[in-house]
Amino acid sequence: MATAKALKSPARVRGKKSPRATPAAPAKATPARARKLQSTRVAILESALSHFARRGFEGASTREISQSAGVRHGMIRHIYGSKDELWREVIGFLFERMHAEVPPTADPGNQDDVVYWKKWVRWYIGYSARHPDHGRLMVQQSIMQGPQLEWAAEQFIRSRHLWHFPAIERMKAKKLLPDVDTVCLFFMINAACQMIYVLAPEIKAVDGRDVFDPREIEKHIDAVFATFLR
Repeated sequence: MATAKALKSPARVRGKKSPRATPAAPAKATPARARKLQSTRVAILESALSHFARRGFEGASTREISQSAGVRHGMIRHIYGSKDELWREVIGFLFERMHAEVPPTADPGNQDDVVYWKKWVRWYIGYSARHPDHGRLMVQQSIMQGPQLEWAAEQFIRSRHLWHFPAIERMKAKKLLPDVDTVCLFFMINAACQMIYVLAPEIKAVDGRDVFDPREIEKHIDAVFATFLR
């Protein structure tokens, strides 16, 4: 926190020095103020996530983000400093949310690879249906490329992808998954789980189907199993 500037001593009055001015103590963060600030942060991040997902980094406007969040535009600069820093916070928020929703059963651990893989696919499809903005944001950023995507890959994405490769390799060796390049296979599975929700408006327009209906989600899970699992 910036230190308050010392006040200049006023001129002597009647031969006496005025008492030395004491800088005001910073206001204490009360629980109510802390809750309000946290609520404001979450509102800004959720709004920014929606705007970045729909328009990409360059197309998103911080003024529109603040309007959607119901806060003054100056609050974004006050809390995050810049649009670039806001974007980084959004990516962190996105992956923290994802990590928080991963159930213990989706961790490979010492589970049978097929059991683990099916649990992970079921969880990831459910996550993608709950949060289509995740896929949309990453597609937008992939189209734009640039330093933001490279930073996100280094900080969050690469390690999560590499986490799955050993199980995929073992399943390929047992002929339980198609024997193709592991990276290609992983992204094919990833896209199969996620893209139907990214493209939900198109599917609705073409087929009239609501892919977010719980029954449609179950049909999609079965379709992914049938497509990849031998």
